[in-house]
Amino acid sequence: MAENKNNYAVHVRGVSKTFGAGTTAVTALKSVNFDAREGELLMIVGPSGCGKTTLLSTIAGTLQFDAGEIDVFGSALQKMSKSQTTAFRRQNIGFIFQEFHLIPTLSAVENVSVPMLINGASRAAAEKKAHALLAQVGLEGRGHELPTSLSGGQQQRVAIARALVHEPRLIICDEPTSALDKENGARTMELLQQVARAPGRCVVVVTHDNRIFKYADRMTEMEDGRIARVHEIKDGQSPEFIPN
Repeated sequence: MAENKNNYAVHVRGVSKTFGAGTTAVTALKSVNFDAREGELLMIVGPSGCGKTTLLSTIAGTLQFDAGEIDVFGSALQKMSKSQTTAFRRQNIGFIFQEFHLIPTLSAVENVSVPMLINGASRAAAEKKAHALLAQVGLEGRGHELPTSLSGGQQQRVAIARALVHEPRLIICDEPTSALDKENGARTMELLQQVARAPGRCVVVVTHDNRIFKYADRMTEMEDGRIARVHEIKDGQSPEFIPN
């Protein structure tokens, strides 16, 4: 019987990825099967080097995979050309990077505006939305400042606002709370949880931060390039394991 993909934001089957060749080859993903549902906040956990970030990169279309199939909101990535993948990613996917990747010569509000401008919005509309999101992440009144005048935690919050500004259907997060204190980490996760609940949305988070496990709807545990276990989270309770 064919699998029902109707509830899936992300549907991955048999995906493999190897870096290098010959005796130096490293297989990062080993025939991975993975799903993320619409309307959920899914966390991917596991020890460093187990393939979490590689899996995120293939789902986001920023890294080509060697074998398998990836379907994101009904679109098959393996069937897209490079330009089609870029256009799809620009319109449908938001990224929160551990390293922030802010443009140093742009102010906070300008950095946040970039995804909307790329997608054709007017500068006035983009900056209005950017100011609103900066306020949501606790940076009201700081939009004029350059990244160099902001702390690491504040830069992370700018990066989070930038990922959300164009209202992408899929939010990909790599350690989104790593630079945040408890209060701002909670604020961020509450915002991401709210985004995940919106119709036709999904948030996927890679994390080692056990403070935020309670915000997950499900947790996928990876080991050695494979999906080891999937944990359903009920009533805000964290699973019993603690990843390395």
